[in-house]
Amino acid sequence: MGKGFRIIKFKKQKPVFEVKDISKSFSGRQILKKLSLKVNPGECVGILGANGAGKSTLFSIAIGEQNPDQGKIYLNGKAIHEVPIHLRSKEGLGYLPQHRSVFNLSVVDNLLAIAQISIKDPKEQKNTVEKLLNEWNLQHLRNLNAASSLSGGEVRRLMLARMMINKPKIVLLDEPYYALDPMVIRDIQTYLKKIQMSGTSILVNDHQYNHLFDIVDRAYVLGNHSVVAEGTPRELLKSQQAIEKYFGKEFSS
Repeated sequence: MGKGFRIIKFKKQKPVFEVKDISKSFSGRQILKKLSLKVNPGECVGILGANGAGKSTLFSIAIGEQNPDQGKIYLNGKAIHEVPIHLRSKEGLGYLPQHRSVFNLSVVDNLLAIAQISIKDPKEQKNTVEKLLNEWNLQHLRNLNAASSLSGGEVRRLMLARMMINKPKIVLLDEPYYALDPMVIRDIQTYLKKIQMSGTSILVNDHQYNHLFDIVDRAYVLGNHSVVAEGTPRELLKSQQAIEKYFGKEFSS
């Protein structure tokens, strides 16, 4: 735990994704207050926090489902917080929702449906789909109905493969291990490593820190509507703020 996928020095690089002073309230209830974070090129960054800490709200704002009350979001230095949701993927933002989200079509047609939107050349569409079927171990499932015939892990692989068609610069993963058993989680972690090693940055949230710490280079802990601690897994496990706001007294010395 705490090793991450690889150790990279990012200090001199410009962030591929940055959240600056984001605030959001609902019916007078503060959810986020001047929250800031960044993800560097090729980095895997986690977000931790108790239920209600604002993790889902942050992701919803990042992908364009909601607008922030204040603050800005940057992708490769370009402000995207006012860019429509359907255009953010074209800017290089990928998103994996927590719950099953596939078309009521075969596995191959799920991939082809996205490829036809993103890729103009029909031959390239087909080649891309075939490549993804092989890379994500979906070839033997190609003709099965994705909505009714796949296991939880198989659906997750399909969703991840489909997300990569647009060749995103960063992917936001909302609890990617939700409802998966430990063996499938390890399998998905291997595929997430492949995504990171390809040069795509990752921002991931999960309610179980041990699963998150297996893969991230750094993580942010949310509390009091903002970031209360940030660092490597090893640093966070020693952070008094992280212990008080998230891990609990069993981690205190």
